[in-house]
Amino acid sequence: MTAVAVDLDYCTAAQALTVFGTPHRSSVIGFAYSPVDAPWFRLGPNGEPRDADNNVLDLTGFFELRAFDGEAELRWWNDSGGLGTARLITDQAMAGRALVVGETYRRLLWGKVRAPIEPTERWLSLFDARIGNLRVPVDGPIFPDSTVWLEAVEYLSEDNHGNVSAVDERLIRLVAEEPETESVERRDESA
Repeated sequence: MTAVAVDLDYCTAAQALTVFGTPHRSSVIGFAYSPVDAPWFRLGPNGEPRDADNNVLDLTGFFELRAFDGEAELRWWNDSGGLGTARLITDQAMAGRALVVGETYRRLLWGKVRAPIEPTERWLSLFDARIGNLRVPVDGPIFPDSTVWLEAVEYLSEDNHGNVSAVDERLIRLVAEEPETESVERRDESA
């Protein structure tokens, strides 16, 4: 059950991103799924997805894509032969379907930042032994051993009997969180 402000049928992922990314969205990030990879990207000035090395990401062979900027999320699914369906998810579209904004929640990405990152780079590399390196686009302060969280908001629906359920979500942003430090009081107690 997805509320939509924009429907694009029979479009490529690149076409959907171009419509979503220009001209008013400058901070769009996202990821795409293929059978062998799930790279993150930032949108370039012309709506093209760019990887951590600033190369244009070739979306051929990807079967799903999600891009977001805090205000809206674009979802694209490959239906057949590289052509698919795109939907734009916004709070306004959800309200139009009698859905209400629920709680914001976070999902932890695997890995931790292993070294300080220059704040102008806008990308960082997470490392975990299970997955290796994962390069993700994160703005804001970043510290060694930071964790990265994907924030999202859920949309709620109420049925005729008053039961409320989460029926959709919208991705918001990635946030790096400073690692917890042991307090001086705790160290003094254990001595």
